[in-house]
Amino acid sequence: MKKILVITASLFGVLPVSLAIACSCLPRTPEQTFASSQSVFAGQAIEITQLRQEEKVRVIFKVSRVWKGRRSPRLVVTTSGSSASCGYSFEQGKEYLVYASAEPRLTTGLCSGTKPLSMAQADLAYLEQQQQPRRRTAAKER
Repeated sequence: MKKILVITASLFGVLPVSLAIACSCLPRTPEQTFASSQSVFAGQAIEITQLRQEEKVRVIFKVSRVWKGRRSPRLVVTTSGSSASCGYSFEQGKEYLVYASAEPRLTTGLCSGTKPLSMAQADLAYLEQQQQPRRRTAAKER
């Protein structure tokens, strides 16, 4: 019995740590998510490619709206190939609101705030406020 316990305990020390770690995200408001992102856009995932050598996934988006970052008809974003390491599982043909950081290329994940466009009502309400023209002050109007 002691041998079994010793063998079992030693196996836990040999297993890779990454197997025991799961993705964990803190809740954030749309304001916090927007402020911490370098790029915020809405678009349709038109091509998804597994980059095996990097254990990442590359997603090409047909962009419909940009709130922050580079304006382009197509943007390329990478994410981890595993949800355990916070990779986002995109589906080809679906539309998303993407929050991305740049390191050196656009990157997103489960904790970035990225979500299907159909589930982004609160985010879109905040983003639309950011696009409203600022009112001129009375001093500037004189």
